[in-house]
Amino acid sequence: MPESRKNEKPYQPQHDIVTLMTQFEQEVKDSPEMPDAATRRLRARLVFEEALEFVRACGCTVTSEAGTPVIDKIAVELDPNGTPDLVEYVDGCVDQLVVTYGALNAAGIQAQSAWDEVQRSNMSKAWPHCSVCDAVLEHGSGSDLVHPGDSYAHSGSWQTVLKVHKRDDGKFIKAPTYSPANLKRVIEEQIEQTRESAVLS
Repeated sequence: MPESRKNEKPYQPQHDIVTLMTQFEQEVKDSPEMPDAATRRLRARLVFEEALEFVRACGCTVTSEAGTPVIDKIAVELDPNGTPDLVEYVDGCVDQLVVTYGALNAAGIQAQSAWDEVQRSNMSKAWPHCSVCDAVLEHGSGSDLVHPGDSYAHSGSWQTVLKVHKRDDGKFIKAPTYSPANLKRVIEEQIEQTRESAVLS
């Protein structure tokens, strides 16, 4: 196994999402139970939006029977006559994982490094605060976070505490330290690793 792969953290996507959901104040249940109506609608919308983003990324669109593109006119709403089904809920989630991993495999992408980069980006949406005085931390000269105006505040004994900031309507506000996922870099690194492995073979 290449040295770079030995040092990678374990690939634990579900645990990472528990961390993300907990940070952003979303409920994580301890036992199987159908979520409430608002949560079901949110999850259905998120899954659908990601599916539509993938459709676009494939250079495809969604059309009506009349052949008119409708990809930007679709909304997810609760069905007043629908009956939630926990077994089908789980089946739908796992089937999405199957086809998503299949799509990654079809593109020759190793999921872990891409996952880690997206998780890093998602977690950077939370605001870093000083554990002592609650000041919002800033980027230093490198990628490290520093106490505003004084890196040695509180004799340097402070730690970073992540907090969520919301607008009055409840929408999350991204931290100024947020950085989008750099999947282009991840893909380029994987291509380079493949080339290096081919040369060594």
